[in-house]
Amino acid sequence: MLFASLMLVITNVFNRPADDLVVNVYYEFNLIDTHELHTNQSFVYKKDDYPRLLDDITLEITNGKVRIAEETSPHNYCSIQGWVDDSGMPIICAPNYFMVIIEERL
Repeated sequence: MLFASLMLVITNVFNRPADDLVVNVYYEFNLIDTHELHTNQSFVYKKDDYPRLLDDITLEITNGKVRIAEETSPHNYCSIQGWVDDSGMPIICAPNYFMVIIEERL
């Protein structure tokens, strides 16, 4: 019985339908945008709208993966990180106060 319960939990955590996942975008720790994970689009967040950004940030979502395609920061860690397709794995642009995470739809 314990084994069956454990398998049910593992199945629910790791085999989550893609329709239940979205790309959440945070600025200064506040949720500012939500996108479908399978949109195959790019979104630009403008410094004019978000003054703590060092410059505009381009977010790209393709085939169930997300990345920061363009950004300005001292080391460019968030764009170097590349594509992310794991739920809960953040892309953090610390100097820009900007973060992207694939999360469960609320």
